[in-house]
Amino acid sequence: MISLIPRLFQRAPALDPESRAWIHAIFDWADDEPHLGGMLRNAHLVLPTAEHFPGQADNRQAMAQLVFDRVLEHAGLADSPFRLSHPGTLMDAPIPWDAMNTARATQNATTTGSGGVGIPYDPELVAHSQALIAHFAREIALRLLVTTRQAPPALEGNEAHIAELLATRMGFGVMLANTAFQVRVNQCGACKGPAAERDAALSRDDLAYALGLFCRRQGIPPSRARAHLNTPLRPALRHALRDLARRERETASGAA
Repeated sequence: MISLIPRLFQRAPALDPESRAWIHAIFDWADDEPHLGGMLRNAHLVLPTAEHFPGQADNRQAMAQLVFDRVLEHAGLADSPFRLSHPGTLMDAPIPWDAMNTARATQNATTTGSGGVGIPYDPELVAHSQALIAHFAREIALRLLVTTRQAPPALEGNEAHIAELLATRMGFGVMLANTAFQVRVNQCGACKGPAAERDAALSRDDLAYALGLFCRRQGIPPSRARAHLNTPLRPALRHALRDLARRERETASGAA
């Protein structure tokens, strides 16, 4: 008999075992990296709230700088050479981690000098704060990949996917999951014209699972993340937490 229950109310499918194992492997790799481990041990859950992202600015460039600086602070990278590359400036090439303990080359939001790691952005994203935060977190994580001692598992062709997992491990999983689709921020469905987009590499289910794993590793009550997730994502987080609890029970019983 064919079920007539709408798909909306059916249990969301769990990730396949290979995807779950890969997410765990990426987290394990990041935690074992000498240059990342200390930062990640202190990672906290970053939320799209006025408490975590206070302040307002009177233009898009200043607002982008404000959000970018807060992302760096939450990531524990406030004194790193990462800096915002505003539209119209040239993006600098990544530099080795051994320079990451050097203060950023400039605090001037309108200049682009050498010696820093530029993070570009689309100014249209400024109107969509969660997408902008997720974009900055992923772009920073992407540039951190070139600084690691060991390459992450299955790196080739998966750089963007790994960067999103690393950004989730850094604490930005709520915003990444909430914007895990193309965010069209300056047009309605019937309107014409250009639109800015944040292209996500991972699915919402992938990111919900990674967010659940982050909360368990950091000892963060998942309810704190759930309260700020878009409603359709909450079942995916709940199922992820069930899978993680089952995995922990199986690991514990196997070690006994």
